[in-house]
Amino acid sequence: MEFTHKYDSYNDYIKFQKIKSSDPVRQKKWKTIEWQYKIDIFQKTFNDNINIIKNCSNALCLGSRTGQEVVALKNLGVKKVIGIDLVSFEPYTIEGDIHNLNFDNESFDLLFTNIFDHSLYPVKFVSEMERVCKPKGYIILHLQLGIDQDRFTEVIIKNINEIKNLFVNSNLIKEQNIDTKIIAMNYELIFQKK
Repeated sequence: MEFTHKYDSYNDYIKFQKIKSSDPVRQKKWKTIEWQYKIDIFQKTFNDNINIIKNCSNALCLGSRTGQEVVALKNLGVKKVIGIDLVSFEPYTIEGDIHNLNFDNESFDLLFTNIFDHSLYPVKFVSEMERVCKPKGYIILHLQLGIDQDRFTEVIIKNINEIKNLFVNSNLIKEQNIDTKIIAMNYELIFQKK
């Protein structure tokens, strides 16, 4: 993994990442023009894993911005879905930090994220996901391999094995390319916690 920024403090990282989510122009686009389009994309992508999702009663979406992935999972039958991001977007996303999840151990059947590249501390991020995932629960990652997405990218993934090796309490059960015409991410990893 290649890290793209250096910060004087963790607060500097948080401030920088909040710039994107706090931008009123982006917020308007996410809540209007892109709203249903993104829900449809997430539903189509999640539907490829419906055999996993249909057995989950609660889920946590990490880095969910306005919450389209939250809505998509609810539409597919997950009863309780919470989204977190550095900036709250009620009713679907509450304020939270991916490196310090404010949830009890083994709280969720399913975790989803497509912001792994925005993590300053990938080891801590994975550790937190595994901590809050129930035994036999699932963690779905959508990744952008080899390409930084925007100026808010913190880590460029060059070798997928670096990511796989971070999951010490989970087994990899699926990996595949994702159709980049449908979604910005190009690779999917699914883990099941031991």
